[in-house]
Amino acid sequence: IKSYKLKIYANKGKTKELNKLLSFWQDQVNHKIKLFWTFKDIKGLYPPKEYCRGGRLVRDASQKAWQIVKGARKTNQKERPYFKGKEIDLNQFSAYIIPKFKTKEFDIWFKVISTTPRKRIILPCKRTKIFNEAVNKGKLRRGFKLLKINGNYYMQCFVEFSEIKRENMNIIGIDVGLNKPIVTSDGKILGKELKDLRIRTKWRTYKRCLSPTKQWLNHYAKELIKLYPDTDFAVEDLLFKGKKNRTKKFRRDNNNWPYKWLAKKLIELSSLKGFGVIKVNPYNTSITCPLCGLTDKANRQGELFHCIGCGHKEDADIIGAINIKLLAERVAREQSVSLNQTGGINVH
Repeated sequence: IKSYKLKIYANKGKTKELNKLLSFWQDQVNHKIKLFWTFKDIKGLYPPKEYCRGGRLVRDASQKAWQIVKGARKTNQKERPYFKGKEIDLNQFSAYIIPKFKTKEFDIWFKVISTTPRKRIILPCKRTKIFNEAVNKGKLRRGFKLLKINGNYYMQCFVEFSEIKRENMNIIGIDVGLNKPIVTSDGKILGKELKDLRIRTKWRTYKRCLSPTKQWLNHYAKELIKLYPDTDFAVEDLLFKGKKNRTKKFRRDNNNWPYKWLAKKLIELSSLKGFGVIKVNPYNTSITCPLCGLTDKANRQGELFHCIGCGHKEDADIIGAINIKLLAERVAREQSVSLNQTGGINVH
């Protein structure tokens, strides 16, 4: 199951109603949390019926509170939880898509429950290309989630995909870095122009738009899929490694570099294109020889990898990508992992 956010284009009146709905939801969830926190036992999926009276919103808020308290008890949380989330869980009765209805500007409309009895809020949205592709390949679930992000409202939709099992798939390892943005385990280096782009744009992020760097990474994610059809991708599961004893400029550049963006985009596309994404722990991948297996810091000399054991020489980033690939292959083989469309698997 993968989720897709569609922006809601609400006018002032609808925004006011949504704000009122969100406030009511938060109050009800916290009121029920306070009540359920006094219970000795929290068992079952749903709270007792006598605590769910008062309309659909109250019932749904009670179920939300029940699950929050249940989770807190399971983890032995001592303090009573408090719900601050700017989101509302909407089931098939609380929200639905108006069938066969569209206008010139908006091609998908939702009817959502409101705080006023027998009144629905009609919300216009615009489909995205990736959402349309997902719906064509998967099944749109009937539950939604209303989100408020940076003052804007979104409808989060969920698409369920059938599992794709494949055997003897090829795996390509990918190493992501500052100087060489994308390096593959078979020696390809992509995105050389991104270094100059960082200097020209000074990491600018344009209003209501991705940074130029992220736009290029989107492009290269699609390029990788074209270069390697019927192939799974192994990527690093990291924010960054080795930031100690680095210069201020290096740390700033590193913090601004979107390391996870390429993996995020590949995972996003995986459910549509039918390939897998494996995230592996990159520990020691840049100092381990893929031929003899020797792990030593002396193996790496700047951008060059030179194994002190067997003498193997190669670009250090290519070595990293090769080891990422080998890690993914080994663990997948040991665990007999069938890669599917659930958003990647974590391998540590």
